[in-house]
Amino acid sequence: MKTTKLLRVAAGGLVTLLTATSALAAGWTLTDLGPVGGTASVADGINNAGQVVGYAEAADGSPRAVIWTAGIATVLSPGLGRALAVNASGVAAGSVLSPDGTASDAALLSPAGVVDVGTLGGGFAIVVAINDSGQFAGWSRRADGRDHAFLATAAGLSDLGTYGGDYSQAYALNNAGLVVGSAYDAAGKSRCFLSTGGGLVDPGTLGGTFCNAFAVNDAGQVTGSSATAAGIGHAFVHDARGMIDLGTLGGSSSLGKAINRHGHVVGSARTAGNQTHAFLHDGTTMTDLGTLGGSTSIATGINALGQVVGNSTTAGGAKQPFFYADGVMVNLNTVLPGLSNINADKIYLNDAGQIAGTGTIGGQQHAFVLTPTP
Repeated sequence: MKTTKLLRVAAGGLVTLLTATSALAAGWTLTDLGPVGGTASVADGINNAGQVVGYAEAADGSPRAVIWTAGIATVLSPGLGRALAVNASGVAAGSVLSPDGTASDAALLSPAGVVDVGTLGGGFAIVVAINDSGQFAGWSRRADGRDHAFLATAAGLSDLGTYGGDYSQAYALNNAGLVVGSAYDAAGKSRCFLSTGGGLVDPGTLGGTFCNAFAVNDAGQVTGSSATAAGIGHAFVHDARGMIDLGTLGGSSSLGKAINRHGHVVGSARTAGNQTHAFLHDGTTMTDLGTLGGSTSIATGINALGQVVGNSTTAGGAKQPFFYADGVMVNLNTVLPGLSNINADKIYLNDAGQIAGTGTIGGQQHAFVLTPTP
């Protein structure tokens, strides 16, 4: 683990890194989480305490599930594994190789040990979230070859089923044990679902025939994309008021990707000029977050401070990771010396404003954390 502090007032010719926005002007601390035996590591999530989970290569190049606490790595899986989500207590959920070596099983992972809960009968299970009670959710292959959403505990996986179709997929889980996702009906249409394990609840649509739920906060507010009566997907919030259409940026469509505890939604929407731009909806107004000079951007995460992460194209067409705060979008690949080639699709933001991700440091692929410096 290597930590580099990227600020200080310039003096005597010393070069200081200060960013372009007030949110970033105090600087960042870059923590290189480094390898664990091998050469590469990957970040897959961060909690509000700044603990990061993912995997690191062993000396033979095989992946081991890892949690980094204050930059120090603890290997969680003695064999092949990957930690995909982490709760407030530092308990992770992810995947491990089954005892017989034939499947990628869902598992709880902590320094106390591994609890392998298997699959729904098929060859894999993919975890998307874990809550503070130790429940975790995702989807798994069944023995019949179909993929179904599940809710799990240390006791095992519960198949959440479908609306009569072949497939379902969970995307998010809150601390009340509410899972949200999408499930197919007998007609082959994708419908949103809400579930606490006792069956699927259909929240409806915006008047059309399809719906996909991608995120939920602890108040039970859900966001995603649903068809309108015109058959066009719009971002929505579902809560006690029902399905609320968040509209667009002047174009035809939109989708919600994340929601914070205040009910603020981020995602992407078409503009009047037929471009796709990241947006922030504060419950009243949808704001265009712009791009990094290209025609496309999407916001994938928002914290309680209203800070946003996502990715955008540049004028040259390259996809880059961004951080947005105080009205300014910053390319994370350009503001920090020594860190480049950040995976723009895998950026994680916590409520303290820390960012976890994977990029090139010292010529190798490493997991990292960026911590804002007061």
